[in-house]
Formats: sequence, C-alpha cells, structure tokens
Amino acid sequence: AELGKGFDAGMAPRDVSETQGTRIQQLLSYARFAEPDGGCLSPAGEYNLRLGIMKELAPDWIASYVGPALACAGHPLIVEACVSLGGKDVKAGFIVFRF
Repeated sequence: AELGKGFDAGMAPRDVSETQGTRIQQLLSYARFAEPDGGCLSPAGEYNLRLGIMKELAPDWIASYVGPALACAGHPLIVEACVSLGGKDVKAGFIVFRF
C-alpha cells in the first residue's frame, strides 16, 4: 500500500516502474535498522595482543587498548590497539603494523 497502486511484493525487479523504484528508495532511506552487535567478530583480545607484541618486539614499554564492540555506518567493529617503545631489532622512527 505504501509503494503505490500496481505494486506487488512478489513482482520481478524488471517489472518495477521508475516511479515505484523511486518510492522504494524513498522508503528505504527513512528505514532505521538496529545496530549490529559484535557477536560476529573475532577479536584478538588485549592479552593476546600484548603477548604477541612482547614476543615479537620485546619492547621496553607497552600499552594496549581494546574497546567495546560498536557500529560505524552499519558495520560492527572493535578497536584493538597497542603502542610500544624500544625493543629488539627495531628501526628508528615510526613503524605501524596493521592486521
């Protein structure tokens, strides 16, 4: 009923008129969906993150952070970050590891 006369939910996409397609787009732009939870993610975890950095780099100083699950533009994400200073075989300057 909201889509207008002549629209059937079972109709093939090729049979949707330009007016009906525009109406579908308008309705979807107003739709609000629940934010996804982080249940589908597999975080490394703060313990494993720190352990991996300590094993590979043997830093003089290390700090880590793991945030709660959140959503950005409808995509679930978890921020996991680690910063370290010094260590074995470390070059001068900034080195960024991204996984």
